[in-house]
Parts: sequence; structure tokens; C-alpha cells
Amino acid sequence: MIQKAGVSLFVFLLASFVSSHAASLQSKSVSITRQDGGSLKTELGYGIVLNAQSSLTREWITIHDASFPADIVDTVGVRTKYESGRVSGSYMYEASYIITSREALTAVDIRFLLFDVWGNHIRTLVASELVDYDPAQTRGFSGKWNLFSENEASEYYASIAYIARVRTKEGRVIEGNRNAALAEARKFSRKFTEDDLEPKPKREK
Repeated sequence: MIQKAGVSLFVFLLASFVSSHAASLQSKSVSITRQDGGSLKTELGYGIVLNAQSSLTREWITIHDASFPADIVDTVGVRTKYESGRVSGSYMYEASYIITSREALTAVDIRFLLFDVWGNHIRTLVASELVDYDPAQTRGFSGKWNLFSENEASEYYASIAYIARVRTKEGRVIEGNRNAALAEARKFSRKFTEDDLEPKPKREK
């Protein structure tokens, strides 16, 4: 019994070491970049500005993983925009980003985690780019998402961008670094969970 217990303890310690070593290697491949995302003000036209009296500027955060098949170039984030219509206008989220590949890919899934000035998670935006990438190829994209509430447009403060998954030319789907995304998100909100990394339906108010 003593011998078996000793073997079990050794196996447990070995597994813990391997897991810790793998996590250490992964963390060394991950880097975080930050950038001022510009004013919280949103131009509405006719001299009207949302958050006209605010001096706050947004935070843009981007997660990079040197061990992953694709990466976001530089630091990117989400802006708010107001688009005028014939009858009424509408608020939009928009972002521009550049993706570089390290191997042949057929699809890339980018996520933007949004937080308000109070540190609450607002939404998770998704942009799936279904295009072919050759190794070491760079492509630029832009995305737009409906924004149904003026209050949400006013209070949106920070975004965290990361690549959630890719599909290789051979058909493999590779998940991105969820732990890094969770760690950054929890700096804004301790209530943020892994489930919040996934987009939720947003109903118009």
C-alpha cells in the first residue's frame, strides 16, 4: 500500500509539473497591447454630440499569441458611430482590423469584449472572416454591429480584442487563448465568466 501511494503521489506531482510547465510556456507566448481608443464623444450631426461634456477616452486592448496560427496586427478596438437615415438615425459599433496568418487558413473568428464605464460587460461582438489565407499573408477587414440603445452608446468605454478560433486549410478548428481573454476581462468585471466570451442575442429596445 505504501509503494502504491508513493507511485500515485509521484504521478500526481509529475502531472502537476507538466500542466504548470505547459501553462508557463503558453503565457510566455501571449502579449497584451493597449491603446487610447479616442473620445467617448459621438457626433450625431447638426452640431449635436453625445457625451459632449465628457473628457474620458476609451481603452482598446488586444491579445496576441505568438504560438497561434493567426494574429491581430497592432492594437485594435471598437468605436461608436451614428448613421443618419431618412426618418431617423441609428447607432452602430464599428471596428477595423488587420489579420496575419502563420499557416494556411480558411476562416478566422475575432471577438470584441465590450465594457461600460462602470466595469460591466455590455456585449461580446463577433466577426467571422471566411476567406482563404496563405501562410504569412495579411488581410484587412472592417465590421459593423447594430447598437440599439443611446444609453449603451453613451456608456461604452473599453474593448478587448482577440482571435477566438481559426479553421485551417486541412479542416482543423483550433481554439484561441480563452484564459488570456478571461484574465483581461476580469480586470474590468469580477463577475465575468467563460460563458460571457460567447455572443448573446441582443434585442432591440
